Amino acid sequence: MKTLMLASALLLGSAAQAEVRAVFVGIDKYENSRAHVQGAGFDDLSGAVGDTRRIREALAGSQRLDVGAMPDDANCRTQSALVHTLINSCATKAAILGAWNRALQGAQVGDTLLLYFAGHGSRFLDDATLDQASRYNSTLMAHDARRPGAVAGADILDHEVRRFIDLATSRGVNIVTWFDSCNSGTASRDGNSATRTAPDLRVSGLVPIKSPLQYGSYGAYRVHLGAAGDGQDAKEVGAVGARAGVFTTALSNAIIATPRASFADLAARVVEDVTRATGGRQRPHAEGALRATLGGPEIKVPTFEVVLDGGKLVMAGGGLVGITVGSRFDLFASTGSALGGGSGLKAHVVELSAGSAVLQPESALPPGLPGRLVAREFAHDFGGQVLRLAVAEPAALPVVQKLGFVALDPASRFRLAADGGGVLLSGPAGPLARLPAASAPQFGVQLAAALEKVARVEQWLARLQPRDGVSLCVQNVDNPDELDPKWCPDQPPGGPILKVDKPIMVSVVNKAPAPRFVTVLAIGDKYSVTQVLPGFGARDPAIDAGQAVRIPPGQELLPDGPGRLRFVVLSSDRPLNAGVLEQSDTDVIDGQACLSPVARQFCLGADRARAGGWSEVGQWSVGIVNAVVKP
Repeated sequence: MKTLMLASALLLGSAAQAEVRAVFVGIDKYENSRAHVQGAGFDDLSGAVGDTRRIREALAGSQRLDVGAMPDDANCRTQSALVHTLINSCATKAAILGAWNRALQGAQVGDTLLLYFAGHGSRFLDDATLDQASRYNSTLMAHDARRPGAVAGADILDHEVRRFIDLATSRGVNIVTWFDSCNSGTASRDGNSATRTAPDLRVSGLVPIKSPLQYGSYGAYRVHLGAAGDGQDAKEVGAVGARAGVFTTALSNAIIATPRASFADLAARVVEDVTRATGGRQRPHAEGALRATLGGPEIKVPTFEVVLDGGKLVMAGGGLVGITVGSRFDLFASTGSALGGGSGLKAHVVELSAGSAVLQPESALPPGLPGRLVAREFAHDFGGQVLRLAVAEPAALPVVQKLGFVALDPASRFRLAADGGGVLLSGPAGPLARLPAASAPQFGVQLAAALEKVARVEQWLARLQPRDGVSLCVQNVDNPDELDPKWCPDQPPGGPILKVDKPIMVSVVNKAPAPRFVTVLAIGDKYSVTQVLPGFGARDPAIDAGQAVRIPPGQELLPDGPGRLRFVVLSSDRPLNAGVLEQSDTDVIDGQACLSPVARQFCLGADRARAGGWSEVGQWSVGIVNAVVKP
């Protein structure tokens, strides 16, 4: 089901040729603030332009980004080959959107576009259209925001930001957004003086936006770091005239101190620094492809946060996301180190719950161990031979016999046979992967990687028994805009029959007595696993008891051929790190295969050259829908 993944063309960008482009916006002076309009609901700011200067300097020093000259009162706009900077009166809504579009027009596949904004933020209310990836309907307030009589007050709506992000990623350009503004009507940049927000804005008549044919986090990615959670203050510190945003100060310091850090590492450091500086009143949020680095690709290897809790190493990942007792992990001080392919402190799983695991270190813990660690699995314990395989190609037997989770069974529905000059791996629904000849050096790693994907999904599904508390509906729709997400037609015993040329709508109803966080994953014919709700790496809030959530209008799944689709909904009282379950098709050769717990054993010798916060889940539910797509 190619429509559940990004087109392979988006993977063609060369990291060596990729460039980082940026648009920086900082606004202290507003056209329609109380300084200029009597009765206005917000004041001017005093630290946003300084924030813009600081983040530019941090990137120029650590990333060697040519940021050009910093604008000033006499010249409020500057531009270099790769960077646009707008401040104050030059940062109107039209000018900001124009700079974003010009930067995108100059970008190539594989480039990264960074959008930084420091200024007022607010939120808009539109009861009819809630189509944002994260369901937070926030706004960025341009210099001319809240102009009397202007449509939507000249705010830049979340709706418009989302549309631009979709446009960029559809072209293979990575998008990174760093917003130092508030997204809540009750938040403020400074609790004592100038607020960094404005009254809520009511907007009507928004047209749902059509998302590109891509879902999950494969291909061009997006990353978002925001200054504060919904309903929190985004604070400034320092005397008037020398004020600085706490978020931008922490982010700038992190960029300078760790120039090659992943976004996950930057976010962890920023969250810690900002939370400490504000006494817990402001906690930045991060979402998206956090395993990437600025200007670099996202490495598709699952990582897990580990904390030292009462002398125990507790990992944020449990049975609901495929962790098993006995599996072994390397522990690192940062996500970047974990993705580098090296070796860390060894530990294995000794206790397992739905949402977490306890790790037993295999050697004495060194002194001065950080309070937060990052785990990467290097040996998955399947608990025995969980996958049966018929092998009709004798030359493949030596490789298969090295895989302890595979049992030889001539009657198995999975089969390995000679196919022309290579080997074909097939399953119940047809071909899974065409592999090189068994004598080829790369055969071992490609077969191991493909069988590992199959075994992980089969074992995970076998252990996921449906559990009351959530309802999952998968259906074709003629008019998605008019669909009631709480309504689901009667399904045949074998699951819904879907049409190849009609949009697929996925919706979930929380039937638990309390709010629940919801994740929906789609499993394709070739064992790809794609997170479809929340989409694109977003982190959605919990939905209340009895309420429903659906894929937003305009973003329905569009299958491009017949086949089988399986959908799984996980519902829990705490957020789950379900994105670690995502994987590509069995016939996709992943660049990070040698970091896989199974395939890595074949990545030696000749193959080598070819190659935030959480808490324990208490209450949870599972729903599974098996669907068939027909012409």
